Amino acid sequence: MIIKNSYLLNFRNFDNLNIQFDKKTNIIVGDNAQGKTNILEAVYFSAKGKSFRPSKEVDLIKFDKENSYIRVDIESDEVSEIIEVKLSRDKKKQIRINEDLIDTMKELRTFFDIVTFTPEDIKIIKDSKSYRRNFIDEVITGLIPSYNKVLVKYNNILDQRNYLLKYGKNKKYFNEQLKAVTKQLVTEGIIVIKMRNKYATSLNKLSKIIHSEITERKENISIEYDNTILKKYGEDLEKNLYLETMKNIEKDKEMGFTTIGCHRDDIVINIDGRNSRVFASQGQQRTLTISLKLAQIKIYEKLKETKPIILLDDVFSELDTSRIKYLLNVINDYQSIITSTNFDFIDDIKELDFRIFMLKDKNIRIIK
Repeated sequence: MIIKNSYLLNFRNFDNLNIQFDKKTNIIVGDNAQGKTNILEAVYFSAKGKSFRPSKEVDLIKFDKENSYIRVDIESDEVSEIIEVKLSRDKKKQIRINEDLIDTMKELRTFFDIVTFTPEDIKIIKDSKSYRRNFIDEVITGLIPSYNKVLVKYNNILDQRNYLLKYGKNKKYFNEQLKAVTKQLVTEGIIVIKMRNKYATSLNKLSKIIHSEITERKENISIEYDNTILKKYGEDLEKNLYLETMKNIEKDKEMGFTTIGCHRDDIVINIDGRNSRVFASQGQQRTLTISLKLAQIKIYEKLKETKPIILLDDVFSELDTSRIKYLLNVINDYQSIITSTNFDFIDDIKELDFRIFMLKDKNIRIIK
């Protein structure tokens, strides 16, 4: 599947913008604050129904307008499809596929796959474990959209249990309510644990190979899903997760929240046996991020038998020439849309197929 065209109306800083994409590599060059990331954001929104940036939907509408519109024309197996998004300040967003209004985001998110690379992705490596949990959950949801419902249900039950621990300790039927909500939490938690463990194993296998190639076999990495109960009992989770959670009840009551469960898990990423979050340099962390994202792409391609569309937002400024060349060579088999403040790296990739756009003063033109 490829994106043939993207049209934006009153989106972010653009009055209107129309872009004809190449089926391979597309590089959008422009100074800072021109709106390069906004173009990627619009494409991503058409695939996911949300932004990859932390922002409110109303912020996507041009500041002096009431409505915003995105249209993306895609082609799959020589069949043309149209995705349209309408955002309003006072109404719910509307998304249509081939003029038919969709009822759920699941309909949209299963339509085509998209993977982003941004400078913020380094947080997966260097920041809190919530970023690594979110990453593995994103990978799984891209493969199995119904997994997101499990996560939502788990978090809702977790909120109920934590509320009970904090405010219900002295109320009648506290113990009975706690047992009931704990069983519900464990039921959903087991699904999350098993899925995360399965796909962490897949990421480990693929990222090992990719990272070895990027670093010219100088570094060896490993990825492991870190769940205490899984480590202790293996696959025999059903009974033991409940028992271990209930064993911790006094501590939970004292703390006022649930101290055991998949909401506290981590994905441990090591370089040569040492935790990358603690010991890796910033350059190593950036390379690790690329390895993880490329592994995500390969998993999607292998299991869904389709090539995802790749968005890279100002990633090249953080990489040396050899890393840029490796990355571009790998993604040359996919359609990609890349933003950059310059195209100094172009001389190193002359043999690849690519189209270069210049974005200036809210206008875009092809320069190569």
